[in-house]
Amino acid sequence: MKHKRVLVLALLFLLMCSFNVFASKRPEPNLIFMGEVEEVQKADNTLNIKVKGYIKGMTIQSQELVAVVDNETLIFPNECPKEGEEIDIKKVDPKNFKVEKGDVIFLVLSEAMTKSNPPQASARAIQVTYKK
Repeated sequence: MKHKRVLVLALLFLLMCSFNVFASKRPEPNLIFMGEVEEVQKADNTLNIKVKGYIKGMTIQSQELVAVVDNETLIFPNECPKEGEEIDIKKVDPKNFKVEKGDVIFLVLSEAMTKSNPPQASARAIQVTYKK
């Protein structure tokens, strides 16, 4: 009888502790952010781009974000390739990459994002529409 009671209590304990694991929502694999550049800070091998815009899949609320662009970030072209042409995707050279205040950018962000204000995330890919 005592063994049954211990077994039941152990199973209840495991059930209560594992409930949060099964109920938690998975993070988005690749967050997509679109917005307007507010500020650009150049460091040695990175660019910190402060952007005000929107994250896809979140509530419709304007949000600020600092995107960290490094030499692993891919650049998507602004125009679709013509029929038969290859897509020209390059890696960013942070020292020569041009982005200014007022440009509109489209970012694919990594899953990791800081909880600072504004949050910071590493950019996996970037597409820039330059202001005129």
